[in-house]
Amino acid sequence: MPGSVAPQPSRRARKRLEKLDHIARTGFRLFEAHGYDAVTMEQLAAEADVAKGTLYSHFPVKEAVLAHWIHMQLEHDLARLLPTSQADNNFKRGMRRLLDASATWHQRHREYLMPYLRYRFLSVGQPGADENDARADLVRAFMALIEAAQRSGELRDTQPAARLALFFHFLYLAALMRWLMTPKAKLRDEFDAALEIFLKGSSRR
Repeated sequence: MPGSVAPQPSRRARKRLEKLDHIARTGFRLFEAHGYDAVTMEQLAAEADVAKGTLYSHFPVKEAVLAHWIHMQLEHDLARLLPTSQADNNFKRGMRRLLDASATWHQRHREYLMPYLRYRFLSVGQPGADENDARADLVRAFMALIEAAQRSGELRDTQPAARLALFFHFLYLAALMRWLMTPKAKLRDEFDAALEIFLKGSSRR
């Protein structure tokens, strides 16, 4: 959050994260070269030069490797996009800028989204499911925009920003799923509809 200082990870945690990132980058390179369905965990372990036991201790299934790579991209993109989205001090314009960038990314990586989303939904509530996903909190980006809009009076503050951010994330996922399951749908239109539904329930006017 703005003004907060994140605690620095320990050397051991940094080394672990470097290994996870290396495996995820290797996995995505293989997915791109051979197709997601064709790549095996054994092939990934060999290409990443890690023991199979090590690979499975970090990533029990191939979908977890894909999820980690997607979350790496999200962390990188949010570091660049969130300040730009906040610069206008206007919730709707800022959120649309964030959603437009998200739509562009999803359109380029559409083939990976169904296995990723299936994994995420099936992992909800499972012990350790979010161990490798801590950096991937899109909800925090939504919450930062909502908090700023509540401070400026653009959005009502009768509900906590954290709750509104979670609700908006559900709308975001619903729009994404509808786009994936509707051949003629346009993702930007789906995101625009989600944003309008959210605003009609949250706008001060």
